Amino acid sequence: MSIPNEKAVEVAVSASASTSASEVDNTQGVNNVIENNADSPMNRNWTTKTSFWHWFHPDDGPAERRLVVKLDFSILAFACVGFWALYIDRSIYVNAYVSGMKEDLGFYGNQYVQINSIFLIGYAVSIIPLTLVNTRAPPQVVIPVCMAVWGLATSLGARAQSYGELAGYRFLVGLGEGAFFPSIHYIFGSWYRPDEIARRSGLFYVAGSIGTISTGFITARIYADLDGALGREAWRWMFLIGGIITFPIALFGVLTFPGTPQHPNKQLFKEDELVLARARLEAMGRRSTQKGSLGFTLSSLRRFVGRWHFWVLVPWSIAFQQGYLAMAQGTYTLWIKSIAASQHYSTAKVNSLTAVAPCVAIVAIVLFAWAADKFGAKARLPLFTVAQVIAFLGLAAFVAFDHTSFSYKWFGVAVSNVENAMVPVMYSWANLICTDDAEERAFILSAMLAFAMAFNSWVPILSMPTVQSPRYFKGYLVCLLMQPIALGLAFLVDYLHRREIAQKKEKRAQEVSQ
Repeated sequence: MSIPNEKAVEVAVSASASTSASEVDNTQGVNNVIENNADSPMNRNWTTKTSFWHWFHPDDGPAERRLVVKLDFSILAFACVGFWALYIDRSIYVNAYVSGMKEDLGFYGNQYVQINSIFLIGYAVSIIPLTLVNTRAPPQVVIPVCMAVWGLATSLGARAQSYGELAGYRFLVGLGEGAFFPSIHYIFGSWYRPDEIARRSGLFYVAGSIGTISTGFITARIYADLDGALGREAWRWMFLIGGIITFPIALFGVLTFPGTPQHPNKQLFKEDELVLARARLEAMGRRSTQKGSLGFTLSSLRRFVGRWHFWVLVPWSIAFQQGYLAMAQGTYTLWIKSIAASQHYSTAKVNSLTAVAPCVAIVAIVLFAWAADKFGAKARLPLFTVAQVIAFLGLAAFVAFDHTSFSYKWFGVAVSNVENAMVPVMYSWANLICTDDAEERAFILSAMLAFAMAFNSWVPILSMPTVQSPRYFKGYLVCLLMQPIALGLAFLVDYLHRREIAQKKEKRAQEVSQ
């Protein structure tokens, strides 16, 4: 579709002011793309409304659809199966704990939560540097190498003979896993338009829930079939099998992951496809990486922290993550374990019941992500409100532990992942907010997770000591209080983003009129 230059500029300006998901800013480079690609197959009307169920925009041409399909298969296939494996390797710890590891390694006091914190320290310190590496090095190499590290460390957990040895392995698992989540979101923002990104992020996040579900069923089967096999306890087989699963997925990523338009896997793309992909990004004002170092010099750091993005998005992520910290710490699994005797649950059934919350989360993730892409900015705050009200009600069942029914507590368990289901919308939104600067985008996405994980590494030690299982009054109360705080920060993000868009629109309109 060819649009005259003046009309195209008008579309670019109006797109940046839109209150839909396509409110991304069409900044520098728009005029060059329009002039050089007037007859290209690129859809420049992507800001218009589409059906809730459409996978493509109606104005996407055949070439653009082929590109998007290729991206979906190459990005989502590896991202989803990799995230599935990550959540298996991460979740296996609590399943192993309730399947005999606690007794075999002689855990006592708060050692359960302390190993979780050691894992999170490794996770937090690796997030920012490894994500920034992806702005300069081929992600199709960096991410699979990190996967191999965490897979190896997970497998080594099978040979642990002491608390200290297992703690070391879990630290290495955290180091390897740190780059995966923010790097994948950085890749999404490197290829997809604003009307495409939330659904892909949602499907990616579904894979994590499927990983948690799979962990419950896999560990239940391992406990039933392999406990004592070859002289190994079931929990050791859990670590060994979980780690082994990761290695072929890492190799799959080396072969099939597309990288970024700046560092593409050229075995997957023709040159005209890369030209089209770069033109799509330029037309949205999404800048590629700048020449120079790895993107973490003193001047670049000043650039990253010189905008409101860092000072609001990072605290928002911290508060948001503290809101579902109980779920992340496996406290609901420990509650299920605590009632196992009275409810006649076997160890295998306890493992299976851990699948309830992620099943509910999958439904929430899909609905939230599709609504965010379809209705854009006007849907974000209602979605955050719904998710956090549901989370608040679920947490109340455990805050008032001694005064709530067994059924209400199971409701709290079932919806414990619903707030977490908004993470794809949060990170897609951050991708769009930082669209002008690729290095800042990588830094902010990683900093949002890194600082939140840094808090997650010590807050549970104070609020969720293992000796208070399954009551955890302070921990559940902290999560409950974080719900209104995180929601208030979401409103602040919305206000600041709208103001920034209005300022850019005004500036651009002045430039066009000159």
